Amino acid sequence: MVKKSFPDKRSVIYLQHGILASSADWVLPDPRKGFAYILADFGYNVLMSNVRGTRYSRKHTYLDPERHSLQFWDFSWHEIGVIHIPTMIDYIINKTNENKLFYIGHSQ
Repeated sequence: MVKKSFPDKRSVIYLQHGILASSADWVLPDPRKGFAYILADFGYNVLMSNVRGTRYSRKHTYLDPERHSLQFWDFSWHEIGVIHIPTMIDYIINKTNENKLFYIGHSQ
């Protein structure tokens, strides 16, 4: 059994899924075993995101992936690492009023 020790303040942890995955991978298979749930149970403020193309991130501001397929899918892993993830980090820092966060990700 793991002894829980809660941080003084709810530190922010940003979970980013890997290639060909989604944020669902952080909460599956259930609340007892999902990594996001475990971190939340330890008192962390856990946030997850989905990069473009996952089933949860098909709502572009103006591109419909069905009607604008070529434009919607015109991105690479470079844009995800250089534009998308830094933008998400800035958004999280702004919304949580924190000046730092913990980033946990893989194969991106």
